[in-house]
Amino acid sequence: MIAAAPFIQARHFTPVTSRVIRWIVIHTMEAVEKRGTARAVARWFAGPNAPRASAHYCVDATEIIQCVKDVDVAWHAPGANRQGIGIEHAGFARQSEEQWADEYSRAVLERSAIVAASLCCRYAIPIDFRDAAALLRDEAGITTHAEVSRAWKRSTHTDPGRHFPMQHYLDLVRAVPIFEHVPFA
Repeated sequence: MIAAAPFIQARHFTPVTSRVIRWIVIHTMEAVEKRGTARAVARWFAGPNAPRASAHYCVDATEIIQCVKDVDVAWHAPGANRQGIGIEHAGFARQSEEQWADEYSRAVLERSAIVAASLCCRYAIPIDFRDAAALLRDEAGITTHAEVSRAWKRSTHTDPGRHFPMQHYLDLVRAVPIFEHVPFA
């Protein structure tokens, strides 16, 4: 069973009473892979000098921090914000295949997969990758900020980068035992 993630409220988000959640949007924090990165980025989203951006979850190799409640709209991927949940990952979009395969990144992906599996279970999101064309067809699934940028052309973000191991990540999400699919707050 998954314990609820610590919550550090982001400064910028849109409170709503309900919404349909169709996508999980994968991001990179563009921050160093080290212990405490998830908490540091969550505090940055919450701080007085916070950018006009936020995400629902920040994940590093040792911690998951929730920054925006699932029911509320985080400002993470223009075009997909209303129906998406954003998961930020410690690391950079420029990472190579080898860097995504190192011990730290493997731990980040495994921890994130538990969050994604829980969200997929809670919101009936298929554990399938959705590219820009599929997003425009309103197909539910897991996507990236890069695909959202391609679909709606409201940002130029390319994260999590061309070497992000999407198939491996989807396999990790599918492998999470059903008893771990406990919804987050």
